[in-house]
Amino acid sequence: MSSGTQFPDFFRRYQRAFEAELEAVFDGHDDSLYSMMRHQLGWDGERMVSPGKYVRPGLLLLACEACGGDWREAVPGAVALELLHNFSLIHDDIQDESPTRRGRPTVWDKWGAAQAINAGDGMYALSRLALLNLRDKGVSSDRTIAAARLLDQTCVRLCAGQFDDIAFQERPTVTIADYEGMVANKTAAVFACALEMGAIVAVGQGDVSRRLADAGRAMGIAYQMRDDVLDLWGGAETGKQVGIDLRRGKKSLPVVFGLSQEGTPEGERVRAIYSRPMTDDSVELVTRLLEGVDAPSFCMAAAEQHWDRSKSILRDLGLGEAGARSIIEAGELLVQRES
Repeated sequence: MSSGTQFPDFFRRYQRAFEAELEAVFDGHDDSLYSMMRHQLGWDGERMVSPGKYVRPGLLLLACEACGGDWREAVPGAVALELLHNFSLIHDDIQDESPTRRGRPTVWDKWGAAQAINAGDGMYALSRLALLNLRDKGVSSDRTIAAARLLDQTCVRLCAGQFDDIAFQERPTVTIADYEGMVANKTAAVFACALEMGAIVAVGQGDVSRRLADAGRAMGIAYQMRDDVLDLWGGAETGKQVGIDLRRGKKSLPVVFGLSQEGTPEGERVRAIYSRPMTDDSVELVTRLLEGVDAPSFCMAAAEQHWDRSKSILRDLGLGEAGARSIIEAGELLVQRES
């Protein structure tokens, strides 16, 4: 599997072992179901053309190493987490009716929603099977079971977050606390899982793994808040259609903040616009109105607050200077990214 993709610096040294383990999951399977799953992961036939950035598995392997473990033992867990993440993306694309992802047709757009559901379900089952390969790397049974339990708990949280994300589109009012609860499940649960599972493989369940989960959750919330800002104001840097979440009626953080500005002309106009179907003109207007109440600054300050909490946990965890620094440096790349 040779992609030529520019991976984050913190992950690149794990890349070869990770990709070999991922490819092994699909070895000997050439039927249409596996072809759909390969497409989701960025394959075109036998060639990798558009993979993800593998952020979450990279964090898992970093956490394992930071806790003093052998990151090679944790590679099956990293593969399992990437497969779980992509299971959620397949279903997310169906629910949002998204025609493209990473510049390619989505699974549902190419094969139809019914078969895409099968591909997503198959991807989830594969994630569980991949995780069990931890035993082949010498990870103890109790740590493997703990990692499997964590993966399933994370899947339930993902589904709960996606449920709320969809439900919020029909609600006229969503509070910032509602938003943070949704994001803590939909996005941040996978970040929490990455850091916690890395610790479980390295040292087992306990205080370190739980606190790393807290750090990962705060990092994931900050990551999503940053993503919400980039959706509206990332422009040329992201290469994505501006305001895609606005067009779908999503209650992203800038919108939630704007809707909360009752009594202001901008807030009342945002509320009025969100009470009817969104058009291209209304997307541009809402964006300007959100700028008028300084929503970008609010969102970036909120993201920074969560990231500060994550860094504080990491620094106080006793991982050693090098271990904490490695995770913090990776987090900085993610939370401060421009695309």
